Amino acid sequence: MLSLFFGDKKKEEELIRSAQRLHHYLHKYYTITNKALGILNTHLDEQISSVSAKESEGIEESCVRVSQVMSEISHIAERRDRHVHKSIEPALYDKIAFSGVSLKEKAAVVKELNESTLGLLGTICGPLVAVLLAKSEVGNVAPPVEQLKGLPLCSLTLGDLVQSSDKLTKLLSTSGSQRISLDEAIQLLEETLSVLKPPCDAYDDIVSEVQAYVTLVTENI
Repeated sequence: MLSLFFGDKKKEEELIRSAQRLHHYLHKYYTITNKALGILNTHLDEQISSVSAKESEGIEESCVRVSQVMSEISHIAERRDRHVHKSIEPALYDKIAFSGVSLKEKAAVVKELNESTLGLLGTICGPLVAVLLAKSEVGNVAPPVEQLKGLPLCSLTLGDLVQSSDKLTKLLSTSGSQRISLDEAIQLLEETLSVLKPPCDAYDDIVSEVQAYVTLVTENI
């Protein structure tokens, strides 16, 4: 009997951890997006307001909203990338676009571009930001809303994910049906997390890489 009690306590803790991880990743999408917006505003002379996750918002709704902002980021980057591509020599463009080119060479190219275009392509790192973000295809790492739609968890709000294990299992039980077990509740959370986590981590890598390039190039100019 005692082992059953401790077994349930462990399951409850596992449920809470899974819910907290999902809550973290839903918020992380917004954190990364604001980082990307900061880069656009600073280096491409955009004026886009930051966005924030809402605890009262449904999981699906939250994912749709951040996806729309990511789509705007992608659209801006692609438009600026096309402008850069048309404005400079193909050889120079390739030096910005390809990862095999040394940092020192990239720094020299963006400096030369800024001087020759009198800053018409944005700040000194503007072309670099536009090209890197466009090539990264940000739209491909947005929350997979269509996949999430079929998951029962998406009817919950972000705030529901920080409730007690007892409240969570009640919320995860479909209306009028028998209450689900802790194992089933954990499985539902992990299933949703497995859909959301990989693209979110990939998105973080993309934006962090762009920021790192901007920092390193700036230091080498």
